[in-house]
Amino acid sequence: MKKIFKKKRIDEDKLVEKEPKEENQVLEQSDKEFDSFFSEVIKKMPSKTGKVILKSYESSKLRAEKILENSKSQLDGQFDVFLKDVDSQTRKKCHTIIHAASLTAAIIGCSPIPFSDAFLLVPVQLTMMARLHKLFGQSWSESLGKSLSKELIIVGLGRSTVGNIVKLVPGVGTVTGAAINATVASTITEALGWVTVKMLNDGQDIFEEAMSFKGQYTMLFKALRKSTK
Repeated sequence: MKKIFKKKRIDEDKLVEKEPKEENQVLEQSDKEFDSFFSEVIKKMPSKTGKVILKSYESSKLRAEKILENSKSQLDGQFDVFLKDVDSQTRKKCHTIIHAASLTAAIIGCSPIPFSDAFLLVPVQLTMMARLHKLFGQSWSESLGKSLSKELIIVGLGRSTVGNIVKLVPGVGTVTGAAINATVASTITEALGWVTVKMLNDGQDIFEEAMSFKGQYTMLFKALRKSTK
């Protein structure tokens, strides 16, 4: 009996040790994905714009992380339908890619570049969609993706433009405008990412069924905006 009890304690201790290790591995993987993702996006940016974003990187990232953390609890459960029938390993990878994209989008939203957010999200979204297509073993068209991404960004332009205008008002500064833009930028990116996951998992071609893609994206984006208000 003592041996059985001792073995049980050892097994429990191993389990306790294993959980922090697994959590650390997940965090390390997430950090690696973000670093790789952010670097790829910056390379696609115009040189001057990239330099401005990198110059304010540390402060912008801190603000962006707080914004994502504040909205996390409000967005929980919104993506369940998009993850239906997705295996756990693929689900984790999807989360990692979309989180990297959302954080990158929020950092751009926090950057001190007037009127930057909207179409600077295009390289973020193209990188995210390309990586999701690769994850699901599907072919990817950069040119068609760019056209679709620009079209979908317009859905979030209204509020984003307001944020950028606030950046330009003397005395108001950039923080208020950045907070609005970062929230919209990350929300647009989250919506696009999860609709992409759903359609890829369902075996649908985003480009052949662009109308369905746009419709699902618009519905999710509106739902996310309501959740974050």
